[in-house]
Amino acid sequence: MKNIIHASFFLFSFFFFLFPAGSALALDLEISGEIKTGFFSEWRELGGETYSHAMIHNNDGDSGPDVGRIRLGLNLTGGNFGIRTRFFQELFDRGTSSNDPNALRVGMDFAYVYGNLFDGQLKISAGLLGESPWATGGPELFRELEYTGDGASIMGIRTEWKPNFLPGLNLGFVLNRADDNMPSDAKELLADLFLESIAGIAWEHDYFAFRFAYRFDRGIDSPMANVVGQRLVYRVEERILDKLLPGMSISANGYCQGIGAVGKGSGRGTQCYIENWLYVSYDPEYFTVGLNVRYMDDFLNNGQQLEFKPSFYWKFFNNFLAVGLMGGLEMGFNNGKSFQDAFYNFWFIEPQVKANITNNIYAAVVWRYTSGTYNTSRNKDQTTNWLNIRLVYTF
Repeated sequence: MKNIIHASFFLFSFFFFLFPAGSALALDLEISGEIKTGFFSEWRELGGETYSHAMIHNNDGDSGPDVGRIRLGLNLTGGNFGIRTRFFQELFDRGTSSNDPNALRVGMDFAYVYGNLFDGQLKISAGLLGESPWATGGPELFRELEYTGDGASIMGIRTEWKPNFLPGLNLGFVLNRADDNMPSDAKELLADLFLESIAGIAWEHDYFAFRFAYRFDRGIDSPMANVVGQRLVYRVEERILDKLLPGMSISANGYCQGIGAVGKGSGRGTQCYIENWLYVSYDPEYFTVGLNVRYMDDFLNNGQQLEFKPSFYWKFFNNFLAVGLMGGLEMGFNNGKSFQDAFYNFWFIEPQVKANITNNIYAAVVWRYTSGTYNTSRNKDQTTNWLNIRLVYTF
């Protein structure tokens, strides 16, 4: 990681050397980022036992597992060429190992150079890729096939074709290195490079939008491979309802991993895993109402999960203050059994008060009460209360 950071700063310095200020192709530097943190306190009762803890943390589901997240993005452009990189810090452990207690661990989402050619119709990017035009987007599920999300640096070359005769269309592919090891006696061929490539298509239109990406998988991965099979991500959304009823929108995104992976990896049969989200939202001037639905199916372990999350928030003082709540049901099943046979079944309610201090700063107080049962051999009932004070600054 240290080498990647050094390389990024070298590239930025090289760009400043090529395009100094005052030249015909003067550089333009944009800095962006976010800081997300807060205070979190939780009380839990499980099977008659009580557990509680408190920590500095933002648990909005998108801030990392530790105290929060810091991101810093840099975009340096000179004419039709540029460099984009984004650093993040979400595990605030100062030791990279037990032998290095004073080092600060810093990660990188992406670091790549790009060029826009032929009147912007062709874009070529190379490096540690990210910001995929074919990613699923949010709000609950965000996936892109050019980055594994587990800290792995996947280098590649991305080519995008954006024809002028069909505005909003983006077609392309990515050549990247393999994301798993191969057997020691296997011979890697040129074709294997293409068998790990990604094909993508996206189209942004006034009436609709969609993104699809598909990642292929070479056949010479190790029998102990961690990531097996081909993968698909998608996002679809309609944009007609907003013209008829301003503030109304419906969208969906999803992810599928393990396509065609039968007997690979762990060797336990079909490896396919799917996750899909449906979002319905109505956001007029004085309130916001929404419904998020999630369905997951793990074919390897024959388990399913289902979530319903309706929400309603009132807006006050020109949206300076938003007050409301989210509720929901969360259930898990084995072997496609009925609702009565769910191996866990929970309901929750989550009131929230949010103050939008400026366009890029907000503070929120969120409380959640959850109650339900793990339908195990001991039938454990669980009740959870947590309180989270969230502070977020984006720039």
